Amino acid sequence: MTAGASDLRTWLDLLDGRGELARLKHPIDPDQDVAAVLERADGRRAVRFDDVAGAEFPLVGNTVVSREQLGLALGCGPHEVADRFAAALDAPRPCRQVDRDAAPVLANRLTGERLLSALPLTRQHEHDGGMYLTSALLAVRDPASGTMNLSINRLLAAGERELRALLLPGRLRRIFTEAEAAGRDLDVALVVGVHPTLVLASQSPADRELDDLEVASALAAEPLDLVAAPTVDALVPAGAEFVLEGRFRAGRREAEGPFGEYPRTYGPGGPAPVIDLIDAWHRGDAVFQTILSGGREHFYAGGLPREAMCLRALRRAGLDVAGLRLPESGSCRLAAVVALRNPAPGAATTAMLTLFLTAATIKQVTVVDDDVDVLDDEQIGWAVATRVQADRDLLVVPGAKGSSLDPSATGALTAKLGVDATVPADDREKYRQMRVSPADPERVRAHLAELGL
Repeated sequence: MTAGASDLRTWLDLLDGRGELARLKHPIDPDQDVAAVLERADGRRAVRFDDVAGAEFPLVGNTVVSREQLGLALGCGPHEVADRFAAALDAPRPCRQVDRDAAPVLANRLTGERLLSALPLTRQHEHDGGMYLTSALLAVRDPASGTMNLSINRLLAAGERELRALLLPGRLRRIFTEAEAAGRDLDVALVVGVHPTLVLASQSPADRELDDLEVASALAAEPLDLVAAPTVDALVPAGAEFVLEGRFRAGRREAEGPFGEYPRTYGPGGPAPVIDLIDAWHRGDAVFQTILSGGREHFYAGGLPREAMCLRALRRAGLDVAGLRLPESGSCRLAAVVALRNPAPGAATTAMLTLFLTAATIKQVTVVDDDVDVLDDEQIGWAVATRVQADRDLLVVPGAKGSSLDPSATGALTAKLGVDATVPADDREKYRQMRVSPADPERVRAHLAELGL
């Protein structure tokens, strides 16, 4: 399996050919109606909206709704996506810089008084603070290394040329804080409408030497084409649908939020840094992109890179990992399942503590043997039901660092739970799974084919 070309429209064509892209031609209200449709289609298909009320461009959402699609985007099977991302982190690939004339994203300049109101921004949830841009990759050059950092931040529109950005702890906030302390505005390019590999790369570890664009390039089938933004100091994907150029204004804060977040509860509002937009560019026949907060696309965007980081950490701890998943039930952030091959005594506890330290958002870890498929919730539940005794196999870590967006946490402090659902090494026969093993599997396959099974 090979990854496709690294732009959004090629990806949408692929989904369309697989019957996984729906198209709504009737006008739709961006105030929660778009989100309602995406929520209903979540896990099933992407949706393109041809006529969003008040906007000049069509809109697409739910561009990745399954682990099978993640594998398709990365050129691997669904069980191999974390390994594929980890390999890109270990070996980023240089990009190709092209001239402006060869960059489709700079083909058209958005002129006139309208800018943000011309775009199909949406209000997704009933208590959100306004119309939000949820899919933009904020491309910022890190002065510490000269490399490009990508991130996705919730962005509240305020007028035609102002965005208010929530900056959670991470690389972008450090870069902005340093610029602000020096009294400097910070250049930023907002990239909208990209291949899933770029969305994933935007969630790479906060390593100031890492170039997130080179991670995306390593994930793609070919080196990623970049172009210098015309006004601000940033490199952007030449095949993106839109680029908005702007600057974070040092010392300025405005009200932002609340907003529905990945735990499917609201993140609080507060004073937020401000981006003033300077210019905007787009491809011919451009399609804007949204990410449904609390949907699978949102889960996978942040979850898969965390899986890769966890996988690397577990292997550095000397564990033989057969599989790892941050399940959708925990928003691909709050829980983890890891399968180990022939775990020695203490291996399950080592895995739990390693994951708690590697990803602070993880508050529950279940460890299973490699006879359990980590992508199958029923198998995981079976392992817990048949291999766990509560007085023997649970680990509780109180008062640990967690996620500030977890509504059950106190601030960012949470209790963490480890569940050892592995088989005791000295009693494996007692726990052996029963199997059906026909003498002639081919004959059985023929029977099933005749039955349409």
